[in-house]
Amino acid sequence: MGMEFDRRSLFKVGASVAGGGALAASGPGIQQAAEAASVPERRITRNGVVVGFVVGEPKVVDQGTQAVVEVPVLAEGGSRLAVTQRVRPSAAEQIAAGITQGTLVDFVVKRGEVVVDDDQTQPFHTVLTKSARPVFATQKYGPELAPRDGSPGAMVAAGWVYAKSARTITIGDGRQVTEDIGGRPLPRPSRRYEETYRVAPDVEVYRVDTSSWAASQSSTFAAVPVTRDYAYSTTNRQAVFVVFDRDFRDADDARVRQIFYFTPQDVSDGKPVWDVPTQSDLLTDKGVDPVSGQRYVDIVATGVAAAPYTRSTEPFEIVPDTFYFVGDNEVSCYLFNTDMGTRNRRDNRLVLLDTGWPNSGYQYWKNIEAMGFDPRDIDDIIMAHGHGDHYGTTVELVTMIENAGGSVRLHSPREDIVGLGQDAVGNTWNLPPALPASETLIRERSDFLVYDEWMDFGNVRLMPLWSPGHTPGSASFVFEVKDPRDGKRLTFGYMGGYGWSPKIVSPTNGWQRLGFPYNLAWLQQRVAPDYVTGQHANQFPLVEIYQALKAHNNDPANRDRQLTMLDAMVPGEWVNYLEKRYATATNAIADTQPGYQSIETYGPFKPGRENGAQDVRVRLVDGGQVQHGYDRALNRNPRIPLLADGINIKIDSFVHDPDGWYVQFELDVLDSYGGFLPGVGPVESIRPEVTEILRTQRFGSRAEAEAVLATVSAGGTYRVDLTPASAIVIPTDGSPVLEAD
Repeated sequence: MGMEFDRRSLFKVGASVAGGGALAASGPGIQQAAEAASVPERRITRNGVVVGFVVGEPKVVDQGTQAVVEVPVLAEGGSRLAVTQRVRPSAAEQIAAGITQGTLVDFVVKRGEVVVDDDQTQPFHTVLTKSARPVFATQKYGPELAPRDGSPGAMVAAGWVYAKSARTITIGDGRQVTEDIGGRPLPRPSRRYEETYRVAPDVEVYRVDTSSWAASQSSTFAAVPVTRDYAYSTTNRQAVFVVFDRDFRDADDARVRQIFYFTPQDVSDGKPVWDVPTQSDLLTDKGVDPVSGQRYVDIVATGVAAAPYTRSTEPFEIVPDTFYFVGDNEVSCYLFNTDMGTRNRRDNRLVLLDTGWPNSGYQYWKNIEAMGFDPRDIDDIIMAHGHGDHYGTTVELVTMIENAGGSVRLHSPREDIVGLGQDAVGNTWNLPPALPASETLIRERSDFLVYDEWMDFGNVRLMPLWSPGHTPGSASFVFEVKDPRDGKRLTFGYMGGYGWSPKIVSPTNGWQRLGFPYNLAWLQQRVAPDYVTGQHANQFPLVEIYQALKAHNNDPANRDRQLTMLDAMVPGEWVNYLEKRYATATNAIADTQPGYQSIETYGPFKPGRENGAQDVRVRLVDGGQVQHGYDRALNRNPRIPLLADGINIKIDSFVHDPDGWYVQFELDVLDSYGGFLPGVGPVESIRPEVTEILRTQRFGSRAEAEAVLATVSAGGTYRVDLTPASAIVIPTDGSPVLEAD
């Protein structure tokens, strides 16, 4: 955009370690009065960029062969009418259709008319939208006015008002943490997403009535209400949008020049919030909530989309100066600070994996800042799959970067962008992508991931692994990260699409139902990372590990025994982590859960094996491996008291079975099954070798499983019996499980 400043952030504060587009809330709209806002008599007269809040329906007024659009707004100290230049009637209709009551917009006025470009496209830029759900945006990051003449637009912020002085206003999301998870008080309350702004002496203030837009009017700074306190039981909270007089480059000198406060007040959910995920093991000793009478550990936090403030958490460093967690306590977003090893530091890239929930961008940007980076410096955005909690803030982030004069590359799985058209053996399919058609920027700008090849960023390498099931394009990853302390390369496993989505069998989802556990087993068999970095914080306890570590380091007794995340994380958790979802999808025990149908009971069963298969020949590709059933005590670490017994992630923990043992093989079953469900979709045929990953039925001891493993070898051909769900049968007569052919 021709901007003459260095986009690379110079403020880069020290990363903390343990112990130390338009933003709109989607969902039901605010209840509005039936009457439209009364038409103001005065037109806007101020020339230049104008910011207004739309309080009435736009109106197209015919003027012979042309037309204008009249938009009722709060601006210039009162109710005004923003009137466009004359345009074609069809263009006027399109402009009006793109304007909605309850939105903060900016536009350019010249000689009393809203300027419309020669192509007669939308002249009103939507900045923020007020709906029934709370909206949060911090000053320096996120939505902003439209860039013009090569310069970024002025900043905006949104949230709840928590304090005022004669010339300042404090806005945040009400999130306050006063003690660590071990119960030790923090030196001062942590309000990570709260900021205090200076207010201009001539600030314009407006009271916006969301129950009757027509009743909205100008007001005064003294009249702006303040939320009573930070108690989660205080449900009435004062929402506000503010507009600044400068762009992000001059944030320190900026002042608030417009305030739009809303009545009636927002109503929050009134539930307690924690840094750890809802129902975490680390909440078991927190007692009973005096408001609801429930144990804190039993309270389920409100969903992220409706109440993003309930799911925020503290960011943290995983590998020093290189690898960071910057998501929330539901979805994991990972940031990589790469070093290509060249003399030119501009060759280095800042890489973000997943952009999280659409209403939570304000958290992610501040989390990135807390780790010492500016989100506008991000060079690469990787989407693991096409669901909204993984691409939700991508457009907001891309817009923010490009408004600052930067550029960014998007990387996405092909199958979630354009659909799955062909498998590795030449079968053609017409399986739709997961990414909604409305996400045009991501569709048009994405480079497709190249599976099974390293994305090389020097000290960081990322290998995408196609693992469909949750979606057609779900991608897992191996992260290889160089530890700058000793040069050792550490590996981290990331299973993409960990959620068991097709719980109920249907005529069209069989390929996903079978593909999901197949890919879990393939990852167990083929990938052996040092550590787990889960896709969701409520599926692997990475956030709990950090919070337990922080509590350990905060203990005065450990002043000289400070630990890092790599000390707190336990190696070798990968296979067990994947086993939970494998068992949930396949094991008949899942049939006891409402809304679950296991593959063992309900299928679909692979063609030709609907009644099982007897005396079928198999060729072993590998020598097999012994593994136990799912153990819900994740990351047992005796060095840290809160982790000594491990952390139980309660979602689907009904499959806990550490005393069950299996032998799992990659093998060719020499029968008619071709690795896909005809007319439905691919399973093993997503890979050219079309091998299966099958396991025995359950053994009651490790010794029994190891005895079977000792009788076979890679490359050998054996005869087995299979169940309808393709499990290798353990004969009841004591004959070999795999009999040499």
